[in-house]
Amino acid sequence: MSKKVLSISVAAYNVAETIREALDPFTKSEVLDKLDIMIINDGSSDQTPQIAQEYVTAFPDSFRLINKENGGWGSTLNVGMKEAVGKYFKQLDGDDYYSLENLTEFINFLENCTADAVYSPFIMFEHGTGAIIKELGAYTCYPFGVNLNLAELEDFAPAMHTWTVKTDVLKQNPIHITEHCFYTDVEFVLKTCDYCQTVSFFPLPIYYYRLSRSGQSMSVEGVRKHYMDHLKMVTTMLKYEKDGLTDARKHNIFFIRLLGACNMQYFFFFALDCTPKQKKQLIAFDQLLKKEYPQYYDRLKGNQIRLLRTTHFIGYWLIGHLKTAKDRKLKQNVFEGA
Repeated sequence: MSKKVLSISVAAYNVAETIREALDPFTKSEVLDKLDIMIINDGSSDQTPQIAQEYVTAFPDSFRLINKENGGWGSTLNVGMKEAVGKYFKQLDGDDYYSLENLTEFINFLENCTADAVYSPFIMFEHGTGAIIKELGAYTCYPFGVNLNLAELEDFAPAMHTWTVKTDVLKQNPIHITEHCFYTDVEFVLKTCDYCQTVSFFPLPIYYYRLSRSGQSMSVEGVRKHYMDHLKMVTTMLKYEKDGLTDARKHNIFFIRLLGACNMQYFFFFALDCTPKQKKQLIAFDQLLKKEYPQYYDRLKGNQIRLLRTTHFIGYWLIGHLKTAKDRKLKQNVFEGA
């Protein structure tokens, strides 16, 4: 058996409709023998594990099915990080897929790479049609294939889809992702950044991220159901930065990502029914930032946020509904799946 270059943790919960699309590119790849593909079945109630087992049976040296009780996206990562045997580790949701076209070159790149993390751009595509929407995350300002000091990068904000981490970093440090909670991809990226010292840039997109599937966590439907999970993630990582950050030089990376997450939390509140209870939750979040994290509070000055603060949140219902209607029409921010 060839030495595994990349362990891929596939988060698989009720993805029978899309799991083949996620797994098929690997079977057609020239580097299948260098892949450790862990299908983490998170207590699915559909045919996900049965479909996954077909791949394990057909390619037992490359595919593994790991069954577990439902614990959420973060729990699949915790299992994947523990079970990984490859040189590097990357995550894949069971409704997304990797580029077959670029996978061979990516694996060859990882095989010769020594950086703690590897960054690559990603593609957004439309559910149903498969149409490519756009490529995101290209950092052309940095040289490719060179080990750079992560702490010295300016305006750098990696996302889960862009991020590949050396497995030794994951196993040698206390990295644990919150379970039974949505939106913890930010937690994974930031905690691993805290322990990574170097990063190398790969120029081609690997991850293909699906948009417009009903029920996605970033759709209006998903946001209204799980907005408190996002709040939990945001407050957890704000506290981590304040009290638990092991490398203060990474503050800039944390600040960029968490500023975006805080801004998104306001948009999440706008996407709700704007009930009195939700208004109290919004005010509590705003006051938390003002008291404990003023550097974030002072930077969040969008028109809607500024108006709400000026009016003591009297216009929350109206502003929220107008903002949601506008963003749904434009398919912006959290409303790609609307």
